[in-house]
Amino acid sequence: MNAQAAGTTVSLRPGVKRGGAPNPGAGASLATGRVLRERYVILEQLGAGGRGTVYKACDRYRATLPEADQHVALKILHADGDSPDQSMEDLARELQCGRALSHRNIVNVFELDRDETVVFFTMELLEGELLRDLMDRMRPAPVPSSQAWAMIRQLGEGLQHAHERGVVHGDLKPRNLFVTRKGELRILDFGAAQKSVKPPAEAAGSKATPTYGTPAYASCEQLEGRTADHCDDLYAFAVISYELLAGVHPFGGRPANHARNYGVRAERPPGLNGKQWQALQAGLSWHRSGRSMPVQEWVRRLTAMPRRRPKRAAAAAAAAMLLIAALGLSGLWHRPESRPRDGATGMAANRVDAGAPLPEGVPSVQAVTAAAAGPAVEDGTKGAGVKEEAAGAAPVRASPASSAVVVDGYHVSAGDRFVEVRVHRNQLRNASSFVWWTEPATARQNVDYVHQSKAVQTFPTGGHSTRLYVKLLPDAERSQRDYFYLAIAPPGSNRTAGKVTRAQIWLPTPHGRLQASR
Repeated sequence: MNAQAAGTTVSLRPGVKRGGAPNPGAGASLATGRVLRERYVILEQLGAGGRGTVYKACDRYRATLPEADQHVALKILHADGDSPDQSMEDLARELQCGRALSHRNIVNVFELDRDETVVFFTMELLEGELLRDLMDRMRPAPVPSSQAWAMIRQLGEGLQHAHERGVVHGDLKPRNLFVTRKGELRILDFGAAQKSVKPPAEAAGSKATPTYGTPAYASCEQLEGRTADHCDDLYAFAVISYELLAGVHPFGGRPANHARNYGVRAERPPGLNGKQWQALQAGLSWHRSGRSMPVQEWVRRLTAMPRRRPKRAAAAAAAAMLLIAALGLSGLWHRPESRPRDGATGMAANRVDAGAPLPEGVPSVQAVTAAAAGPAVEDGTKGAGVKEEAAGAAPVRASPASSAVVVDGYHVSAGDRFVEVRVHRNQLRNASSFVWWTEPATARQNVDYVHQSKAVQTFPTGGHSTRLYVKLLPDAERSQRDYFYLAIAPPGSNRTAGKVTRAQIWLPTPHGRLQASR
């Protein structure tokens, strides 16, 4: 399935389209002033989605109420078939779910009706804006922290209420969430909802009912055609929570199975402690087993704040720090010389999922090792922009010969799924291994390429060269040549100690070709 826009709702299963011509009544726009059932006067269109259109209408039966209470929201369904009975069935299911879910964070629904070929139901009219529009106004900044946490809690309460009553939303996304002028959040559109969190058809192994969802917010299981359950709602909830806290989609708007196959990992949003980040990562898990927990429990973990130390303990710690500083200044404090750690001890874990299946054409770790002693890149292209930088000093140009390990060249073309980088050591007696990682520049990590955290690479016995591979992400929308840095350092060093050699790796535009040369 091709990646869809983040706001588009599509059927995630082939073969679910109903035959026949489109229903002209249910699919067409309603003109302003039209009256349905001699009761509802259409005033204006409020919005349209993949499955239906919502209008503001005046309910003549409410004429005796205050003017603010005379209006309702009226929803019609975009039917693919020519039978209004099917439209009525779909809206009836959504109405049934809505009525079963009376909650302050779920929109209230009223009545289901039909006017000739137009089937519709009415619900409360909300004043405010969609969460999608709110987040778009804030970009590139995230929603203010206090507001984001309040929305996460409210969404969790509404979703937990639905799950406790056996209802799975199935298409949770910012376009289906509404923020009132008072800051209250409402869940909309249960049209894709399933009435059971564990559908009997799927459990029995028979063909499951069609599943709907928006690719950027659907779980891997939904994208693979499985009927949605509460674990899939939790995945969408986690993606929305990430967007609220970070201001961006965790995987650059890509579908879950696409991000999984390319080993993309989200960055920790600012302000989250370790346990909160673990909770958010659990919600973003590729597998249902990783997010098989009640929504209420997940929200509790995500919103758990660290306990503050008592004032006395904080004062004692401050006094101890002052004493240590005084001893250091007076020469009475002795600190032994620090020694670099051996090998990769203490280094961060590789951000690329080693267990993720690699796309066709991307070498495995074993293939990289086997190719380490192979010949140079066939076209003889070399890397550009190599520079060496001492800790705390301004970047300076340096000859590759001044470093024991250097980037000797790289190769990438439009359409490639990885950048191939050749690394060379000047003499055999020099270091047999090195540490490498990627650093962002104009190219965006986990959008244009897969970020690589610190990892150790070893030269083959008796060999001068080895190769590194950085994964590229498909569907890049670069309009110009962008680049990132590949950094190399001795084992046990970090960015504040020793020397770090960096090379600019230029990426081509999707339709261009780049062969770098030094």
